[in-house]
Amino acid sequence: MKKDLNFAWLISSKDVPIKTESRIKEAYKRNENLFGRVPSKKFKIVVCNSEEEWKKESKYYYLPFGAATVLRDGTFVVKEQKFLDRNDIDYKNILCHEMNHVFFTLSYKTTKPLWILEGLAEYTGGYSKSIKEILEGIKQRKIDHNILQYRYLQRNSPSKEVVRLNYAIWKNFIGFASDNNPKLIVEFMNNFIKNPTKKNYNKLFSKFFGKNQKEKFRDFILWLKKR
Repeated sequence: MKKDLNFAWLISSKDVPIKTESRIKEAYKRNENLFGRVPSKKFKIVVCNSEEEWKKESKYYYLPFGAATVLRDGTFVVKEQKFLDRNDIDYKNILCHEMNHVFFTLSYKTTKPLWILEGLAEYTGGYSKSIKEILEGIKQRKIDHNILQYRYLQRNSPSKEVVRLNYAIWKNFIGFASDNNPKLIVEFMNNFIKNPTKKNYNKLFSKFFGKNQKEKFRDFILWLKKR
């Protein structure tokens, strides 16, 4: 099936449940409100009904434990909920998270800085991890401000637990740095994209968040410990 949602083409080998379609529309509206704009073009949303379809459609972003992804051209690929061990709230979060990537990708044409790309998506809709789990993970993996690098690279395919820990850190740092005002992060990106260089990134980081990354991350750890 192929259905025109006005803002996107909804594509699936089977009929998409009304509940799923409604949640996709909700995720779109939520991100439209956050970004204050709509994507630069109509994009595709591919709903997969099997692991084989997921592997084929997710292409270079395929992970066996994955549930959804956004390709470089803005195509949104997601497994139908009945093929995932996720409740309604988790599935809604998945849709909001990946829709955030669509807006980010089509608005900024970049995937860096990665901590903002994933942190903002997680803040919009993500996994839950307790502060205790985050602090324990930071200590065990000896994580410092370098996790906020201009471009944080994973040399090897990360495990599910590493991915979730990183995402939880970035999500909470977004909340801390923006004082729970994610539109400040959007404003940061609107300025950064005008001159997407590392030098400008470092300048804007200090301007928007008051300190350099090392100092701000140190304050973040203290903030976590007090919560």
